[in-house]
Amino acid sequence: MPPILRPPIAALLAWSWLTAFTASTVSAQALSFTLIGSIPGPADMVRVEGARAYIAAGKTLTIFDLATPAAPKRAGAYTFPEQIWGFRVAGSLVYVAADFFGLGVLDVSNAAAPTLRGAFKTPGQAKGVAVFGRRAIVADHMSGVDFVDLSNLDKPASLGSFYLDGYARDVAASGSLAYAVDSPTGLYVFDLAKADPLEPVSTQHSATAPGSIQLSDPSAAQGEPIAVLVGGGAVQVYDLSNPGAPAKAAAYRTPSSRPLRVALQGKLAYVADGREGLQVVDLTTPSKPSLTGSYKTPHPARDVAVTESLVFVVIGSGENDGEVLILRRNQ
Repeated sequence: MPPILRPPIAALLAWSWLTAFTASTVSAQALSFTLIGSIPGPADMVRVEGARAYIAAGKTLTIFDLATPAAPKRAGAYTFPEQIWGFRVAGSLVYVAADFFGLGVLDVSNAAAPTLRGAFKTPGQAKGVAVFGRRAIVADHMSGVDFVDLSNLDKPASLGSFYLDGYARDVAASGSLAYAVDSPTGLYVFDLAKADPLEPVSTQHSATAPGSIQLSDPSAAQGEPIAVLVGGGAVQVYDLSNPGAPAKAAAYRTPSSRPLRVALQGKLAYVADGREGLQVVDLTTPSKPSLTGSYKTPHPARDVAVTESLVFVVIGSGENDGEVLILRRNQ
């Protein structure tokens, strides 16, 4: 694959002004963005926690210091034996789903020298992970959902698994409930407060090829909680008014018809929409999604993370190239 040619950052900054102006014409209430910096690749996934950005590409997780957001500094990195498919950051620990390696628990308290605190080999390919208290829930391509005891981080232990009908893709947790998705159609809800959570309390088969799931933050979101699935060429919105029984509210087709990943902030979904860049969808009324802003990236948008005032967008054609654009939200 030929290398991606990127315009100089100064040209991107000038071009971003025009993009922000164009985005602001979407509607009277549209969000607009200004490019303030970038993080060099390779990059495939990004998460932001506190003053750090965590970037995954291939087998490597790299940490950047965001004390000065316009000029991030590389702090450290850790390379797993297998490809990183998904990860969650919780304080000084990063829980990583690393393909056939399984679950890895990375201690990043010293960003300059991350250390593997513990690991657990799942039966197949670990694709996604969520955490509830001292338990991890891993989406595994072969076994479905694996429950892992983290009481002793040095020696994680199996609590059993539940076999999904399709191929497990991702899992997320909110409170004591975990939501898992599989392809081609499944959405499963597990109650982790139960002594034996291995049977789902609810199963829906209304999703379309879901590849990932994100949940609204109940402490920050207004109105009823929601889940957003990405797959089948659409952003699929589920109403969690009854958290144990998700109800599909809408399927919103983005401009590219090929959204890749999404990040939620309140009732706004920030969508990495491939060749169409960043799209911001208002989900205040879950059954009536509406576009409220966009930013045309110079290369396909692959992933996105959001803070109070900044948006981080992974751009590039594949996991072994790309970079992360840092955008300031203007309103």
